[in-house]
Amino acid sequence: MGRGEEDGETGSRDAKRRRKNEGEGAKKSTGGTEGDSRTTAKEKAVVGDTFQASLEHEASEAHSRTEEEDQRLVASIISHVRTTMKEILKLKQDRPEQWTSEVEERRTQVLMLMLSLRRLSRVQKVRVRDARERTAEARQGVDGVTLQLQNLLYEVAHLKKEVRRCLDFQSADQEIDLVPVEQFYVEAPEDISRPTETVENLHEQRLARLQWELVQRRDQTQLFDKLTKEKEAVAEAISEQERKLASLAPRINTILEATRPLQVALDLPIDAKREQQRIVQLLPSPLYTLWVQVSAYGEAFDSSIKVEVFGDMEAARKLITKEEEPRADIYSESDNEQDQQEENLSRKKRSHKAQKMDADDLDDGVRQTLGLHPLNVKVTVNTKGNSVVVSFHYMQVLRIITAKCTVFLQENLKAALTDVISGDTLLSCLFPEDDGHNSPNPANFFQLSHIHINLSDHLATTGRPYKWAQHLAGLSFSSYQQPSITEDSQEVPAVSPSAPDSSPGDGEVVAWQESAEQVPIIIQAIRRRLQARLALHTQLLNLETANSTNCIAIPGELLRHHFPGKVCSELRSWRPITWADYEASPATQHFREAQLVTSQHLFFLAVLERKQVVLEAQVAVAPDHPSTVPVVALALRWEGLHHADDIPQLRQMEKEINVHWDELVSCRSDRLQLLPLLLYRLAVCLDVFTEASSAHSDPNNPGSHFHKEKIFFRPARGPDRAFPFKYHPKLGVFSQR
Repeated sequence: MGRGEEDGETGSRDAKRRRKNEGEGAKKSTGGTEGDSRTTAKEKAVVGDTFQASLEHEASEAHSRTEEEDQRLVASIISHVRTTMKEILKLKQDRPEQWTSEVEERRTQVLMLMLSLRRLSRVQKVRVRDARERTAEARQGVDGVTLQLQNLLYEVAHLKKEVRRCLDFQSADQEIDLVPVEQFYVEAPEDISRPTETVENLHEQRLARLQWELVQRRDQTQLFDKLTKEKEAVAEAISEQERKLASLAPRINTILEATRPLQVALDLPIDAKREQQRIVQLLPSPLYTLWVQVSAYGEAFDSSIKVEVFGDMEAARKLITKEEEPRADIYSESDNEQDQQEENLSRKKRSHKAQKMDADDLDDGVRQTLGLHPLNVKVTVNTKGNSVVVSFHYMQVLRIITAKCTVFLQENLKAALTDVISGDTLLSCLFPEDDGHNSPNPANFFQLSHIHINLSDHLATTGRPYKWAQHLAGLSFSSYQQPSITEDSQEVPAVSPSAPDSSPGDGEVVAWQESAEQVPIIIQAIRRRLQARLALHTQLLNLETANSTNCIAIPGELLRHHFPGKVCSELRSWRPITWADYEASPATQHFREAQLVTSQHLFFLAVLERKQVVLEAQVAVAPDHPSTVPVVALALRWEGLHHADDIPQLRQMEKEINVHWDELVSCRSDRLQLLPLLLYRLAVCLDVFTEASSAHSDPNNPGSHFHKEKIFFRPARGPDRAFPFKYHPKLGVFSQR
């Protein structure tokens, strides 16, 4: 029989013995209920005495030994238990004679040791309970002492506060600003000053000074009443004079009406000027500055410039009245302090209510932020029968000037595929980096971000906030550099003159001198822009209808001076393209990476052919054309699609067009013809490219051979095999650069 089976039999016997004992105990307990109740009471008493005795014994043990001694006892008992358990394990494994009795004996020892551990655990709990009771008693004592200390500190603080109040007490007469003592004895009569009594007695001196102050205030009150009566008399006299002057107004108007035919006959718009003067008084400061400066420039130098003020006069008057009311409230003093407190409380309630805006209130806030002043200034710039009308508006919340442009032409031009004379884009980039999409006022970024709107989305309503418009109105924000124009070109170097007459306002600086300096520059720039756009419009119309290179409209003198007599390559088409098309082309990548071309340019595709060779030129025309030269990107379709990165000679052709354009123009009139000149040069370069390439081509391939029409001595030169794109008009030959 195995050791496991013997253990199982031993366990089963113990279980049977335990169930039998439980049955007998149950029978005894049942029989006990029927027995005498006195026996039960006696047993309970004995149990109670035993429990109390055990508690006392545990308490005595807790006091007789220390925790360290109990810890050593626990360690020795645990060690003994481990040793006994090992012996039991060894007996079960070796199974000597009578091993079961020895195992039972050691099991009894282990149980007794476990009882000893439980006893030590109860002793430790008694020790912990006693420690908690002692801690609670000590804490109560400390809390009592702390409470007494807090009471004493509170009494000390109260006494100090009372002492400080007594020391800081001031009487009402101390707030009165009395005259100095020396002045008091000089000015006050002796019956009030009583120098013999008050010089040494400070209290009597104080009373005398207060009495003298009372006498002076009574005299000043009488003087105030007298002056008030005189003021009322003067005001009544002024009212009488005003009534007399008002009676003269109808008579003067009658006289002016009678002289109106004479004004028309002599071309004297006196009434119109007088009406304009009345409206001008209602303009805000920036618009008034603009009106004054442009009007003065027109009267002094250019009578063709016309400046007028339009808008709702009644709304402007109400706006001025509404702005003056808060100013009057600021300087007015309240008669009752309680009324002032109630007014402040009502303002807080209104501000708190304004913070809880719903969607409608937010829309109102957007409209209020983008609101324009009821009046606007229109400036008409005339040039050769054509006119540009610029309407300037003032945004009251953002504190900037916006401009809306309209073009009126003497003759109706034919419509082109690309409208370059549109008033919406005519003044775009009039000066560098000034497209009018963003506000020049740095504070507007935070104002617009707060209400989550973008100013560029509302330009059709508000107009464009050009930087030059701000300087024309005398506004200056941060360190924006002002524009200037040279006489020979429209290039705009940046200058930043100082403004000695600048005065800070509400977030902006109004400078009259800067405004006066910018007026002729801006007027000249507008005229040149209109002239350039008209020339560009004519050129675009010509290119859209051209079907050959000879149809490109170029003055004969420029054609003879810069190009050979015969051009074989033909311009097949010219059409506008979008920014997306321009971005999608690999030929334009290096121009876009260099930021030479942006989405504000005008984009066109020109296709030139010579036999089976097709040259695609993507032309980007800047908004300030011809101040900024058009950028040309080339792609060649000849035995496959090639770009400038693939063929060095194609890159040389791009360089010839984009870099050496200054050889084609010598003055501004020539520069207006820059776009057709570049396209004609491109056709000439395509002739040179095909003829120079055919010099090295396979003679057995007739498609790669072109008849040599241009004169050049070497078809290619240098390690990059440069083609002769440079033309010498005096010699009529081409050479490499």
